Amino acid sequence: MDPTALEFTPLRISTLVTTGHLGTTINLKSLFSQIKNLMIPIGYPAEGILKMEHETNVIGYSARDLLTKRRVSDKTFFNQSTIVVRKLREVGGEFKEVNVKLFANGGFQMTGVTKEDFSRDVIAWMIAQFNSLPEKITEVPLSLTKFAVQLLNSDYKVNALVKRSELHKTLCDRYHLSSTLETTIYQGVNTKYYYNEASSGEKGICHCPKFCSGQGDGTAIGSCKRITIAIFQTGSIIITGARMNSQLDEAYDFINNVIRMHSRDVLKPAVVA
Repeated sequence: MDPTALEFTPLRISTLVTTGHLGTTINLKSLFSQIKNLMIPIGYPAEGILKMEHETNVIGYSARDLLTKRRVSDKTFFNQSTIVVRKLREVGGEFKEVNVKLFANGGFQMTGVTKEDFSRDVIAWMIAQFNSLPEKITEVPLSLTKFAVQLLNSDYKVNALVKRSELHKTLCDRYHLSSTLETTIYQGVNTKYYYNEASSGEKGICHCPKFCSGQGDGTAIGSCKRITIAIFQTGSIIITGARMNSQLDEAYDFINNVIRMHSRDVLKPAVVA
């Protein structure tokens, strides 16, 4: 395909995972016994808590329950609770359901958000509500003492069909990236991109003295951040595993440049109906 005809859509953040700490231990049993004071029925147009799971107990429903007909998680953990919050987004004025795992030691993990600011808004709202409960669930008031983005998932498209075998071969042979193509298991070209801002070597490859696990933050030698780039035959591309926008941007630019440079070999024009 002629590279001058290529168009890539902007990178879209589909979901992110945030974690943090609320400064103190939490009595989850007491929280569960009082949570009904903060709950709203599903479909009610307001902010509130839709559902809480604690040990083998559950109260309320989320939209996902109605779609999957599964109300209780398959796994039970006795040091954590799961809370589903409906929160109003400032941009667009839409309600969003957010899943929050709350741990007895004060830690939390949040999924179902697309913006860091929105995640902070949800936590601030929860802190205010929990600190105002009639019976205290902590020895000291909750406060946000730690906050971090742990995982960014994104997607976009190129206006062409991908020759997966050719692209896979190019990524392995020309760029020496770790890439797999097993269409009976996964339909995409599954490529591992090692991000390390401290490395001056070829992009996407671990240049650490000892090959690292890719579980670092990508800021120092020996601490690469492994990012997954999945390219599908339809032209859809997914980038997952990043912790910062700069990591996403580098992976996005890299794979786009590869596709553009080798477009005559790895692409064919999309069929227009």
